[in-house]
Amino acid sequence: MDIGGAGRGAAGGPAALRTTGLMKTLGPGSLDLGDINVESLDASLSIAHGPDPHSTRPEWPLIQRVCASLCERVESIVTEGHFPLVVGGDHALAVGSMAGVARAFRASGRPVPGLIWFDAHGDLNTPETSPSGNPHGMPAAALLGFGVPPFDEVIGPHGYFDRARTAFVGCRDLDDGETTRFNDAGPHLFGDPRFRNESPEDLADRVLDLVAPNGAPFALSFDIDVLDPVHAPGVNLPVKDGLDPETVRRVLRRFAEHGGMIAMDVVEVDPTSDLQGITAELAVEFAGIATGASIMSA
Repeated sequence: MDIGGAGRGAAGGPAALRTTGLMKTLGPGSLDLGDINVESLDASLSIAHGPDPHSTRPEWPLIQRVCASLCERVESIVTEGHFPLVVGGDHALAVGSMAGVARAFRASGRPVPGLIWFDAHGDLNTPETSPSGNPHGMPAAALLGFGVPPFDEVIGPHGYFDRARTAFVGCRDLDDGETTRFNDAGPHLFGDPRFRNESPEDLADRVLDLVAPNGAPFALSFDIDVLDPVHAPGVNLPVKDGLDPETVRRVLRRFAEHGGMIAMDVVEVDPTSDLQGITAELAVEFAGIATGASIMSA
């Protein structure tokens, strides 16, 4: 799915990751369950990017249906004790995947996992605050209960996450309405002066101490544009001054060592903008680092 973003291309992400060897990287404990059906948007409808405070853009119903299907699929996977790795596609799909995780935990009487959001953007806009109106800039806001009516219908009363146990890492392109979301009570933005100077392991430990203390479970929604576009050009909205691949590798290894990751998204790979598949290669590598042990033990 790519109609939630600023342009087309990310719909080819899942195929690019498969071609690059995703399943081989994940190993024999993994199973490819195929694609969620994404309907084609009526070609006669044009998407006008800009403020959309009443969520009237024509792609909203289609995105809702995709996210609802994904939510049901992920909830079932988690309920059965397995690890869902969801690949996309634009980041709007995280409403489905992450809400499915939260709903499965609540239905079983367990506390909802912490949430870690790796992204160049905050995805914390609502229809009232978004300058672009793009749905892929709103999934985190919806999952944290800030109010995105089309997404709220998918999330329902049991698909939300706890702001106090939510961390955003690598965000460097925040709209005015998004910056006001962060505070000491949560959600938390890891953008303080230490962020660029501390070791990746120390950064990972600070995030985990807040989101998943004492081995508690957590979910990771990973947008590949958290990387600097020099390293990952195959994205729809590149933002300079991003993370370098080695930093991300070391952070994800620390996450894997923690042992509490129970779900992951890998989104926004746009093969039409990539150079010799280097962005898809990094996405596959990161998925393997972060989830391999979890998939094998699930």
